[in-house]
Amino acid sequence: MAGILKFELDRAFKNRRMGAALLIGCCISFWHLWEYVLPVRNYVNAGGYPLSSFNKWMGGENYSFQASLYFMWLPILCALPHGTSFVFDCATGYGNQAAVRGRWGRYLTAKYLAVFLSGAAVAVLPLAFDFLGTNLFLPAVMPQAGMGLAPIGEESFLGALYFRQPFLYVLIYMIMDGLFYGLFNTLSLFATIFFRNRFAIQLMPFLVYTALFSVGTTTMQFSACPAGFLRPSQQFTPAPGWLLGELGALLAAGALFFLYFRKKEKGLL
Repeated sequence: MAGILKFELDRAFKNRRMGAALLIGCCISFWHLWEYVLPVRNYVNAGGYPLSSFNKWMGGENYSFQASLYFMWLPILCALPHGTSFVFDCATGYGNQAAVRGRWGRYLTAKYLAVFLSGAAVAVLPLAFDFLGTNLFLPAVMPQAGMGLAPIGEESFLGALYFRQPFLYVLIYMIMDGLFYGLFNTLSLFATIFFRNRFAIQLMPFLVYTALFSVGTTTMQFSACPAGFLRPSQQFTPAPGWLLGELGALLAAGALFFLYFRKKEKGLL
């Protein structure tokens, strides 16, 4: 199992598509730093209440175009490195070899983990880069609930933690983002049950992501919109019911992928 997993992780992380996805994410971060952080860095010495890095980094505010662009199109970036690798393997015969050698189950597990981890890395690393970059220019001043400068309040999801331990809040949110965007990325594997077109498979995480956004905003159920509640600034406040429900649905999609292909051994596509 370890050998197959290492091989899949190498394929997922050591390719040009991974480099391109991270480069695009970091370019959006550079754009954000240039347009929204650097112009206000001198405000720190202006004698007023200093702006905090917790309220100005790309995940900590709701008004910049770059933040909206990043969180709306992120599933496409996540799927770029390894999202279509399973259908490619099956079409080229690698899946057949895994089935014939009796390693089909281990191969499916390694593939799922590689797709999940590659998606999580693409989602989180540019955010971490932006947070660290923002802290180079602005002080990490503790957010104050009464100042009205923070994007969330104490009544928000993990709001009390945000005002008491903001670094821990950011860390927890990045872990949550890595979990959700990694699981959204595995929808490309689930899509192979129904499709063989690589373009459709690569777009499946984004289509589900935007469908939830459209349904949530249309029905006023904003807590159903992952593009809003996965932003640390909480453009839409997460609701435990929707949060756990969508998490369960994503895990169920992964389980169906395993059940279908492990039983059918559809390496013979």
